[in-house]
Amino acid sequence: MLKGDIRKQAILDTAEALFFEKGYGKATIQDFLDALDCSKGSFYHHFESKLQVLTELCRQKTARSFAAYKERQYQTPLEQLNGLIYYAMPFRDGEEQTVALLLPLVDLPDGKLVMDAVLDAQKEQFFPELCGLLNILREQKTVYFTQELLPEILWDSYTAVYRRMMREADTIRKGGGTGTAVRLIETERFLWERLLDAPFASLELIRADEALRTISHAVFRVKQMDAETGEK
Repeated sequence: MLKGDIRKQAILDTAEALFFEKGYGKATIQDFLDALDCSKGSFYHHFESKLQVLTELCRQKTARSFAAYKERQYQTPLEQLNGLIYYAMPFRDGEEQTVALLLPLVDLPDGKLVMDAVLDAQKEQFFPELCGLLNILREQKTVYFTQELLPEILWDSYTAVYRRMMREADTIRKGGGTGTAVRLIETERFLWERLLDAPFASLELIRADEALRTISHAVFRVKQMDAETGEK
């Protein structure tokens, strides 16, 4: 790794730690500089803003999720399709920090920009894989569809659920119930199965119990962070 790349990654690693310690809103570029003993010139050589730092962190997390998906062994293409959505969504065990990182941004203007960047990165990596799997499943007659735009429609549905799940996680953080999140997951499964004419109960996509557990851990961390920084 080149010296400049090492410095860039050091900024990202330090920023991530500070985001988890203080929250995105409270952490400042000066905090990064102090922690790294780094000059402003060095920081701005690699990043234009704190927002760009967070966006790059989220892109890296997407890349790691895709790598984890590819490393896993699948018995069938249908199992692989379930694995693709499972690893694309952050609502799984081990991704509590990702959800905790994004959760405080739900109501902030920067949150939409970050989410757009995350979903763009996801589409770049996961969507071609999705198209390939759907074609294999169609050739095997495991699913049936004739509309060539159906993969796009399914991906649009996925991204809508991703955004809605983050909003539901924020609702839970603010004291709301979990029922809507569960129904949202069930509805997404139903939609994919019906549009693909897939066997009943063959698609899991997102595991409700695991998603709620991940959200619960993330909410606990965000509340802990708020208490440490004096926020309600």
